[in-house]
Amino acid sequence: MITKESEKEFKKPKLTKIWNFFIYGSFIAIGVFLVYLYSAYIFINK
Repeated sequence: MITKESEKEFKKPKLTKIWNFFIYGSFIAIGVFLVYLYSAYIFINK
């Protein structure tokens, strides 16, 4: 039988994976957006 303690152990890694996905995804999205803004700034000022 599965006890409540082992259920918590199984649920914890899933939450950390989800949080890691959101954190790294948001950092990558912000970085890509900044590169896009910088390239647009250079293109406009040429």
